[in-house]
Amino acid sequence: MNYPDHEKIPTDKTSRVISSPPSPLRGIRGKVIAPVTQLVSKGFLDHRIRSGIHKLKAELPHLVVGELHCHSVYSDGYFPVDAILHRASSLGLDFVVLTEHLAADRFPMAPVIQSINDRRDCIQDWRIKKSPPVTAYPAFEISTEQGHLISLFPEDYLKPGDLLTLEKRFLPFEREWLSLETAACWTRELGGVTVIPHPDLQRAYPFGVPIAFIQSHLTGLIDGIEDISAAHGFNRDYSGPLDLASIGSSDDHFNFLIGAAVTVYDGQRHKNLLSAIKARDTRAHCIDNSLGSLISVARKIL
Repeated sequence: MNYPDHEKIPTDKTSRVISSPPSPLRGIRGKVIAPVTQLVSKGFLDHRIRSGIHKLKAELPHLVVGELHCHSVYSDGYFPVDAILHRASSLGLDFVVLTEHLAADRFPMAPVIQSINDRRDCIQDWRIKKSPPVTAYPAFEISTEQGHLISLFPEDYLKPGDLLTLEKRFLPFEREWLSLETAACWTRELGGVTVIPHPDLQRAYPFGVPIAFIQSHLTGLIDGIEDISAAHGFNRDYSGPLDLASIGSSDDHFNFLIGAAVTVYDGQRHKNLLSAIKARDTRAHCIDNSLGSLISVARKIL
């Protein structure tokens, strides 16, 4: 289907049918591509990312450095939560925001909640002596009528009681396609922040929110936007003209590119990531782009 006209959103949301993209290559990716990415990661990329993060922190010791967009087996990723958090810590990252998909008729809420539970359990039962536990924020990536939106919440929502509140509030997105404005407002009501991932990127379904729509409809409703994406291969200043927090991330599904593009903030000025995003005081930073051309070709094929 054609990318929808975002300026003409039907008022009867239940009458609109939007199909999600199929995943015919998931089995092939898991059996073939995932092992290959791990070989490249361990043999080549990990050292480069680890060295880049170490150099960045050596130059600016107060920086807090982390990953703000990646996926595990609980949505369309290929590795478990603990493997992702352990690798992130070994690379020198301070925080990880896993963003499992929440989408009507394709990605339900239950796996999203289980992913958040796994983050809490992994941190509480941290067994990697050589590296400290990362901060793992509750978050998910919502499919809305206008495109994807990352909703990111305080660590309090890792607690079972608070997490139940989060689950109940966003459960409607499991059943129907609602507006991005709705998701942003609900996120803010619960003390969270929102980030536009892969802006302006088009698919046959609502994917990257168009910049024009952000300017005309979302001013004051969202908090950050991806300026750098390792997986999607862009590095642009979207945040400056829109007065939003600058976000760098990987959108990694293979526990491979995490740390290649990061979000950083000053830990002396802000107590946590949400505080820095609300203050528009984050910065997207490219750690390593040595495989950028190869990844761009791979995305077109896959």
